[in-house]
Formats: sequence, C-alpha cells, structure tokens
Amino acid sequence: MKKLMTISLAAVVVLGGAVAINHSYAQENYETIGIDKAKEAALKKVDGVIESVELENQNGQPVYEVEIDKDQKDYELYIDATTAKIHRVDEKVDDDDDVNSNNISNKTIITEKEAIEIAKTKIDGELHEIELDEDDGRYVYDMEFKTSSGEAEITIDAETKEILELELDDQDD
Repeated sequence: MKKLMTISLAAVVVLGGAVAINHSYAQENYETIGIDKAKEAALKKVDGVIESVELENQNGQPVYEVEIDKDQKDYELYIDATTAKIHRVDEKVDDDDDVNSNNISNKTIITEKEAIEIAKTKIDGELHEIELDEDDGRYVYDMEFKTSSGEAEITIDAETKEILELELDDQDD
C-alpha cells in the first residue's frame, strides 16, 4: 500500500511539473499582430460574420483562431499571430444557432470596438479573446484579457452596455 501511495504521489508531482512547464512555455512573450489584423486577414480569406477570435498556442507558436459564419457554413481559420499568415482553414456545415447578422438585425447592439472600450475602463491588459454570444435571450460580448497580474474575463451586455461579469485572476492564486 505504501508503495502504491509513493508511486501515485510521484506521478502527481511529475504531471504537475509538466503542466507548469507547459504553461510557462505558452506564456512566452511574442510580438503579436493583434486581434484587428487577425480579423482583417481572416476576412480577406472568408468574407462572412466573425463569431469569435482567440489567441492560442499551437506547437509552441502563438496562433489566432478566428471563427467565421458564412452561407450556412462555419469556418475556423488559424492565423500565425506574428506574421498574419493563414496556416489552415477548416470548413463545416453550420448546425447550431450562432449569432449572425440575421439574428441581430432587429436589435440595436454596440460594436465590438465599443465593448472593448468599456472593458478597458475596468481592465488594463491585452485582449486575447472576444466573442459575441447570445446568453439567456440577450446578446453579450465575452472577452478575455491577459494582464500584468494574470488573466481577466468580462461579459458586457451588447444592448445596454452593462458589465454583467468581471473576473480578475492573479497568477499567484
């Protein structure tokens, strides 16, 4: 029993170390092109409605994943976050109820830029992800920022401009 406990503890320590190393590697400082340029590159390739943009780490390199809705299809574009080169485009049939221009044409919502400005009144950091989503019958912007002390997430009502959620995470937690 002691031997099993020792082996289990060793596995936890090794796996925990691997996760910590991977996390620190993923946080390397790269000079990125920014979300606006990633969206611009994506829309040159697929002219549709951007559903979300997320900065990810793939094979040790920063990559923007841009999701676009067009003509009953979903496109996922993977764009090099340092050069704006499109690495890959995945296409599939749109089988969900995404937010698109047809769904929101009867509503008055703020622009993505306005939502970011509101968020920046509460968060000092770099925007890494933004998504316009429908949540409980209302449209919201969900955003994730990287800050000097960790991460921050904010949800803003796209019609009223109200901040619905604000979560600040410290790296020390």
